[in-house]
Amino acid sequence: MNVRRYRARDMREAMRQVREYQGPDAVILSTHRVDGMLEVVAAFDSELVEQEGVTPAKLGTTARSRDNLPPSDPDLEAMRRELSDLRHLLVAQNNATEMAQWAARHPLAAELVSRLAHCGFNEKLARSLVGGIAEDQHIETAWSRLRARLSAALTVTQPDVLERGGMLALVGPTGVGKTTTISRLALRQMRRMGREAVSLVTLDRQRFGAYKQLQAFGQMAGLSVMLMEDERELTTLASHTGDGRLVLIDTAGRAARDMMERRLFSTVRAETSLETWLVVAATHQARVMNQILQAFEGCEPTALVLTKVDEAALLGEVLSVLLEQRLGLTFYSDGQRLTEDFHAIDTAHLTSLALREVVTQQQPRRWAGQQSTAGMGGADELSAYNPYANHADSQAGMILESVVPFSKRPHVGF
Repeated sequence: MNVRRYRARDMREAMRQVREYQGPDAVILSTHRVDGMLEVVAAFDSELVEQEGVTPAKLGTTARSRDNLPPSDPDLEAMRRELSDLRHLLVAQNNATEMAQWAARHPLAAELVSRLAHCGFNEKLARSLVGGIAEDQHIETAWSRLRARLSAALTVTQPDVLERGGMLALVGPTGVGKTTTISRLALRQMRRMGREAVSLVTLDRQRFGAYKQLQAFGQMAGLSVMLMEDERELTTLASHTGDGRLVLIDTAGRAARDMMERRLFSTVRAETSLETWLVVAATHQARVMNQILQAFEGCEPTALVLTKVDEAALLGEVLSVLLEQRLGLTFYSDGQRLTEDFHAIDTAHLTSLALREVVTQQQPRRWAGQQSTAGMGGADELSAYNPYANHADSQAGMILESVVPFSKRPHVGF
């Protein structure tokens, strides 16, 4: 808001100054006589002009240099701030009035939107979901229909890499559970196709103790864990991989801002087939989730794994973001146990959690592909394995023994 004070002999002269310095769209706020001169206070809303697309060329003389304008004083600056605050207040009141009028016309839809907002869903998505629901329905009937819409709107994908084998790398920020997810996928593959059908690779040399966690799991599961220096070694590894073998690759976590210009596996993809999944935590705020999805686009992920569902305060906030992007969900986790808390995507269950509905306690759900572990040796014990437990005393030796530097023994485990 541009507020100026002018002094002139009469109103004609004052108006000429106002038009010259602030343009024909300026508004006269007050006029009074001071020492025989006419004092005029005028204002010009530059923010409104920008919103309406009015350019300086349309305002004629208003595009003059600021050096030629009369100097402002503290009183005018205070008035400017007050007018700006008043304008924002009026806009907010106008929006509230429009919302109240809409709610009065559509009371059922307004109640549904309010419930969704309470669950963390943004207003734009909420209004889209309730669109077309008849106002003459009972509230619970309408809520059931809304639940079905939300469940159907979630994108689910079922990548075939777990069936055909190949290289699968998990990428994502630090602390989202990539290493734990690698262990879960490895155990799933072992139960379905045997221990010889899966291999573990880690590229994480940055986070202290990160690869030791995977190595501890590998020792307990009877799997070798290859620690690689860089992405290029994956090309050599691919030439030794047999048909049907799944190579699970753990990567170092990176902040979203560090991934904007980085393209993981860009050189490897030109020489071998490699698929990436993006691991995200349900505890992320919507703004952070959007940044992560944008930052990791360069990794060309084909699916999403959602972790820490049990820790999310408002799951609806995360689902609002996921509903507006192209990647489909493939697995989610809601606890620390390797098998019982790792599930193939169940949109109905996720929707119930997001809507904060009471979920009936049932027997632990079996995740996709879970079969009998007869003949698997210690695989049953791994079901209760907590990768964050302290194994320093009992497993210090075996952790060191499970380190297999790929650069020295490239054929280990194949």
